[in-house]
Amino acid sequence: MVGKRRRARILALKILYMYEMNEYSELEKRIDDIISVESPLTDDVKSYSLNLVNKVVLFFDKLNQIIDSVTKNWSIERMAHIDKNILRIALIEIFMQDDVPDVVAIDEAIDIAKMYSTADSGGFVNGILDKILKNKEKYLADFK
Repeated sequence: MVGKRRRARILALKILYMYEMNEYSELEKRIDDIISVESPLTDDVKSYSLNLVNKVVLFFDKLNQIIDSVTKNWSIERMAHIDKNILRIALIEIFMQDDVPDVVAIDEAIDIAKMYSTADSGGFVNGILDKILKNKEKYLADFK
């Protein structure tokens, strides 16, 4: 059985993926579309998921800049949409969710990448998040 937080992260991933595939238009419609398919959802799953989605959208450019800053010869535009959104969600948890330990955010991102992306995505996501975490203090001010 999938835990509530994991279900919320996966729901956020699906919403953000659809939002990106639709050229960042009509976020509310993407949310409604995904939630209607995923129902029934508990209030806490929906709430945590929407919290993640809204923070990713709010800090979208900053998240992309951070991801870009640690990748060598691999711009964010070249990354798989699933991987980018997994990274964005994990970074929101690392920088803005005090109740989620960094190691949990990273482990969840790796597991979700393995489930929803390519065989190499778990290691790819781990490598990027590890580099960012090593310089966490440098980025924290961007999220206050």
